[in-house]
Amino acid sequence: MAEFLQQLINGISLGSVYALLALGVTLVWGVLDVLNFAHAQFMTWGTFGTVLFLNRGYSVIVSVLLGMLVAAVLAIVVEEAVVSPLRRRSSDLFAPVVATIGVGFILETALKMRTDGELRPFPRTGFPTGSIAIGNVNVPKLQLVVLITTIVVMVLLGLWLGRTRNGRELRAVAYSREISELLGVNARVSFMTAFAVSGALAALAGTFVSVQTSLISYSSGGPLLLVIFAAIVIGGMGSVPGAVLGGLVLGVSQVMTSAYVSSELADAASFILMLLVLLIRPTGLIPQKAASRA
Repeated sequence: MAEFLQQLINGISLGSVYALLALGVTLVWGVLDVLNFAHAQFMTWGTFGTVLFLNRGYSVIVSVLLGMLVAAVLAIVVEEAVVSPLRRRSSDLFAPVVATIGVGFILETALKMRTDGELRPFPRTGFPTGSIAIGNVNVPKLQLVVLITTIVVMVLLGLWLGRTRNGRELRAVAYSREISELLGVNARVSFMTAFAVSGALAALAGTFVSVQTSLISYSSGGPLLLVIFAAIVIGGMGSVPGAVLGGLVLGVSQVMTSAYVSSELADAASFILMLLVLLIRPTGLIPQKAASRA
């Protein structure tokens, strides 16, 4: 039983990171109808930003926040320079999606050239070490901090979307851009806000991944991209609660598969689960209509 609880905690911790990444993609999809393939690079660039400030002697909290800022600014630049111009000039909704694939490749190549394609160590100084015994289960302090921080961020995001003016405006644009603009909402600001929040969440998730592996690479975000999309499909396209649930379900399923079946099947479990959900409930576990678009 103790081992099962240990693996469950591991799965929830991993799933919470997936949920952060899925939330960012879901926000952009809900507001702009754009599936952002550059999201993985927002994560990687933001994490490298965190490393840069950590190496310059800044505290962990300040470095993480500055890394999130780096990713948020990068996301806004991509939205303003690539996504929005394409949406204005082309009626083809697929064009911005293809453009984000190109942007992601360019950003990854730039980092590859800057780092010579090498793995870089992630500085862990200042991050929690050791573990805490909860009954018969030993929980690493770092894992506990990651889990608690992720929960707090998701709660704050939910409150922001539901209780603040900017959050309600973003949800209005997600529901109908035309109607929201008639009511005086600046849709362009909402677009930039969605991308900025998406980038910041990606950087935070990337930092959590790298600090636990102690490594970072120009391609760190690539393998996670397909998992993110699987989480979104499982939870329900465009559904914020669905993104959270999908991420948690994937995290737990991967860890349990690795622990009790085979570590080689852990990644495959995500896509097997996705296929099962598509066959049984094509709209996802929490459909968009039931949760609203954002």
